[in-house]
Amino acid sequence: MAKRVAGSGISRHAVEETVDRVVAALGARPPAAGDAMPATQPTIVAALMSRSAPDLGSRVRAALQAAGAAVLDLGVASAGRHTVVTVRVPAGARAALDATAASLQLALTMVPDDAATS
Repeated sequence: MAKRVAGSGISRHAVEETVDRVVAALGARPPAAGDAMPATQPTIVAALMSRSAPDLGSRVRAALQAAGAAVLDLGVASAGRHTVVTVRVPAGARAALDATAASLQLALTMVPDDAATS
């Protein structure tokens, strides 16, 4: 994510802190009954970022669902004038993530597996 915002005045620390807070929140939230997945199904955690967009979480969720992707977890955080949405989807939803980022003009970064599980 830091590479995507390089030169825009956002510090690397602010980006890392925001993504870390959202990933931590996703890990701390107990899954709802409808969100339960088999433990063997691989998932993707991705961070999508935009300049100040208070409704970004709902727009990302709607776009992913419209593309047929199940949204397993979603968290939103802001740092300064930037909003970061971190989302967990089934591994097969990569194309839906790419399409969502393109249609909403968002920076998309895949969060490494070790960051998503720690």
